[in-house]
Amino acid sequence: MKKIFFIGTGNMASAIAGGIIKSGLVEASCVYLFDKNPEQYNKFDKLCKSVDSIEEGINLCDYIFLSVKPQNISEILDKIAKANYENRIFVSICAGITIESIERSLKGAKIIRTMPNTPLLLGQGVTAICKNDKVEDSDFTFVKSLFESSGYVSEIDEKDINALTAITSSSPAYFYLFAKSILEGAKLLNFNYNDTVEMICRTMIGSANMILSGDKSLDDLISMVKSPNGTTEKALNVFEDNQLTEIVCNAMLACAKRAEELSKLN
Repeated sequence: MKKIFFIGTGNMASAIAGGIIKSGLVEASCVYLFDKNPEQYNKFDKLCKSVDSIEEGINLCDYIFLSVKPQNISEILDKIAKANYENRIFVSICAGITIESIERSLKGAKIIRTMPNTPLLLGQGVTAICKNDKVEDSDFTFVKSLFESSGYVSEIDEKDINALTAITSSSPAYFYLFAKSILEGAKLLNFNYNDTVEMICRTMIGSANMILSGDKSLDDLISMVKSPNGTTEKALNVFEDNQLTEIVCNAMLACAKRAEELSKLN
């Protein structure tokens, strides 16, 4: 049975571990953990095992998940470099950390870079994934299956991963902001949060499923709701007058630019 080691045990790490244990891909007893804060282990299956050091976990396991904050990665890589990491597969979920920057510390290492988003916590995430040329196809397929246990996975070129940050990694916040704005509008119409939040969320889910059905274009779907000089058209006119599309596109460009800047810092 393959063994997995998480260095850093935050929410994303616990979500990934929970997904793979639930799917049966890896037994809980084959999941090892290391974190500076032992209280973090409480989020994991009680059968998961903590270790006293990074070196101990690397010696025991086949797949090493780098799930620390990006600003802590240099310190972690320095410790890994002192261990025997030959034939281990390193899986990074650290935002903005390139494969090249990890290779500088871990010479000859097999590295997979991923970019999951937070809906993974509910098993409905989207994860982008890529690798260096030292990773064998069988190992890459296995790691993809780990993330597929918690949602949708897309294999991409690493050169595109920073741009994709603006599309999948950061975009849940856009949707939350739009939902928050609708809730603020509902308040102006004398509805409170509890009255409307479920209706709004279910409307968002239903609308997303209509897009995914693929039967109609986005313009067609808008036309299904909008009638000439009707209520929806009045709302859409306000969005257009205030250049909503341009605002969203500019925000996404700013997001992608920041992702590039962060990559160059490491």
